[in-house]
Amino acid sequence: MIRQAAILLGVPVLIVALVAVPLAQWRGSYQWLCAGVALGLTVPVGIATLLLAGRMSKASAYGQIAAMFLGTFVRLVVGFGGAVAVFFAAGDTFRGEPLAFFAWVLGAYLLNLIVEIALLGSQAMNGKKQTSGS
Repeated sequence: MIRQAAILLGVPVLIVALVAVPLAQWRGSYQWLCAGVALGLTVPVGIATLLLAGRMSKASAYGQIAAMFLGTFVRLVVGFGGAVAVFFAAGDTFRGEPLAFFAWVLGAYLLNLIVEIALLGSQAMNGKKQTSGS
């Protein structure tokens, strides 16, 4: 589980950094700020969802599905609700280019969701192989 959490942290950070480097060179350091806030709003919730899914899958056959549903809802509230809160609380920081800020949040959200679904799918397949092989 710790390996999967490290993957869920590392892959989005790596991909966002690979996108942010050229964008920061082209559009300025504002891109780094947007990327950092977007990752901060989406990655911790994704890791919590992954850990919750691991625990819930042991309790019930449908635990992973329930955890994904709950995690998606929480990630939407924290990710996009948090983005709106940061947008208004930060004053003029993000108001210069609001589209770029919210595009970073959307991109980080979707990237995190893709990695998490891949990890949960592989976890489910590994669990299925273990139970069918016994």
